[in-house]
Amino acid sequence: MPPPEITLRRATLDDLESLRGLWRECRLPEHELERRFTEFQLALDANGWILGCLGLRFAGAHGLVHSLGLRRPELESELRTALLERILALAQQHGALRLWTRQHSAFWTDHGFLPAGTSDFAELPPALGSSAETWFTRKLREEPLKLIAAEEQLEAFLEMERLRTERLVRRGQLMKMVATAIAAVIFGLALMVLVAVFRRNRRTAPR
Repeated sequence: MPPPEITLRRATLDDLESLRGLWRECRLPEHELERRFTEFQLALDANGWILGCLGLRFAGAHGLVHSLGLRRPELESELRTALLERILALAQQHGALRLWTRQHSAFWTDHGFLPAGTSDFAELPPALGSSAETWFTRKLREEPLKLIAAEEQLEAFLEMERLRTERLVRRGQLMKMVATAIAAVIFGLALMVLVAVFRRNRRTAPR
């Protein structure tokens, strides 16, 4: 949550002149960013003065976090965190799968952004930049197709386990039947032996 005296909202045309001043102070590319000012989320004080800004640009299901600008050094930590939390909330609403940034500081790695690897670059939309640059990225959720594949794999595993259990049950039933048949044969043989012994004893018994 931002400090009580700070409010967060999206930039409007009325903010453009003040944004230009902040971009100049922070040595950000003013002329490039002014064409994309609606990408920016703002942190303002109680008087409506812009204390910080952070851009979020979407390309499909991916988002580029860019151009962090801050005033008031004593509030930098709170402002950065509040702006990033707002960006994350917007990305979730948009259904974004992954966020990308070229911002390099411990703040980003402390908040879940990791150096992008080769497998990550396979997902980087060309509209956001080149894989030749140094990127940090944060996965927000799995791709729907990957989720479907995982569900299918789970279903296949459960089906295999079900079939395996059925085979074990059938094997147990067969073994029980075989054991019963063997017991019946042994009982029958024992009975035949007893009958034979009984008859022999009757023949040999004195009259």
